[in-house]
Amino acid sequence: MVKYISMILCVFLLSCSQQEEPQPIQEKESLPALHIQPEVYHLGDIKEGEAAIATFLIRNNNKQAIELVDIQASCGCTAAEPDSYLIEPNGFTQLKVAVDTTAKQKGIKKSIFITDSLGNKATAMLTFNVISNPHLKMGAVKGIFDGECASCHYKPLIGVIKPEKLYDVGCAMCHGEAATGAYAPSLRHRNIKMLKTIITQGVGKPQMPGFGLAHGGPLSTQQIHTLAHWLSNLPEKP
Repeated sequence: MVKYISMILCVFLLSCSQQEEPQPIQEKESLPALHIQPEVYHLGDIKEGEAAIATFLIRNNNKQAIELVDIQASCGCTAAEPDSYLIEPNGFTQLKVAVDTTAKQKGIKKSIFITDSLGNKATAMLTFNVISNPHLKMGAVKGIFDGECASCHYKPLIGVIKPEKLYDVGCAMCHGEAATGAYAPSLRHRNIKMLKTIITQGVGKPQMPGFGLAHGGPLSTQQIHTLAHWLSNLPEKP
């Protein structure tokens, strides 16, 4: 009996000695002084013509009150307005973001950039897909030269001469950096005559209207020739 009890005691002591030592409690990772939640907001599918709307939280993790001094969006069709520009220490405010879905397609990404009175910066992104809206009346269909979209696709192109800048300002947001393609196809090393025709007349869609002056666009014949010539001379692969 004594031998049996001794064996049990040995097994107990051995099992205790093999237990892992308690790990120290790790401190939570400190949050940034100015924090937007969520950092990426996925809205899913939005019908064209309906506003893409999301609400973010802006948190002040400072020990003093802050003021939001600058709120910028990556595109003129995106509006961002906080409930309050003043945020108390460890407090928060809501930021409402609304995007005009005119002439947009799938894979849309819009960024918001915020700066506070202490110089802290924060960034958030809103993503969504614009899908066909069967209830959108033909007369209500707009293009990228209408409304707020004109602030990105029309006005900045007026009078621009350098083809690189023309492309960066008016084309890159759809055709990708270095003309390699994005929402729209690559424009590198294409036939110059074809490029002139497409840029001037468009393709019959709100997303790609005619950019020529005669078709309601902002570009002169010389601007279109300069841009098409530059694109046609780009190598097929960057």
